[in-house]
Amino acid sequence: MDVKKALLKRVAVWAVLGVVGGGVAADMLWRQKGAQEQSNLRAQQTQELQRLEAQVKELTDQLAAERLRREALERSLSEGRK
Repeated sequence: MDVKKALLKRVAVWAVLGVVGGGVAADMLWRQKGAQEQSNLRAQQTQELQRLEAQVKELTDQLAAERLRREALERSLSEGRK
């Protein structure tokens, strides 16, 4: 009887240690995966920001060129009226 109780206690202790150890390992893997996902997301966001910055610069340049054309047209029209 004492041997069975001792064996059951050992089994219970090892089972608890296994569950706790497994939980710790799962938590470590989950955190590592989360950190990798954050890193990937950060890289994607950086690329998207660079793309948007280039697009804004292109549109700004187009707007400035259009403004210069319009001003030149207005000047030529006003000089033609004089």
